[in-house]
Amino acid sequence: MMKKVIFAVMSMTIFVTSTMMASVEISKREKASPVDEIWMDMAVTVAKVNVEEGGIPCGSVVVLNGRLQSSGQATEKATSVETSIAMSKMKTLRNAKIYTVNEPTIEAYNAACKAKVDAIYFVNPKDKVIAAGIQPAGAYDESKIDSALIAIPIIQMDYEDAAELLK
Repeated sequence: MMKKVIFAVMSMTIFVTSTMMASVEISKREKASPVDEIWMDMAVTVAKVNVEEGGIPCGSVVVLNGRLQSSGQATEKATSVETSIAMSKMKTLRNAKIYTVNEPTIEAYNAACKAKVDAIYFVNPKDKVIAAGIQPAGAYDESKIDSALIAIPIIQMDYEDAAELLK
């Protein structure tokens, strides 16, 4: 008898939970985890500091095994992704994620692939980055992707503070 009661309660709980979940529409913003938002906020802060210092709104952070490894700003010679990778002072960045304000250029993408990063998260897509005059269209020329490298995922997030940097 006790097994039947437990089974009935569990079945009802599953039914109610699945019914509630089915009526919730998940937006792009809700898909980003709070932890991802914390790291993106740090990348936005790096970008804001770069702007305050006369640079462009580009900032990145490298997160390795859930901890901040390094950060980087765009310079005349390197993208923020390349700078943050260099600042990590590590030969490879397996198990690392990069959070960057703008969609990575092909140069930045190749650098992340060489470093063996697990994924790159960004907010502002290349069309908006190009329109804002931050990067030229040629920086996103996919023919320059190093096909000898293992591809890594690039994931777009919705994060208002990063989008505001382009305005």
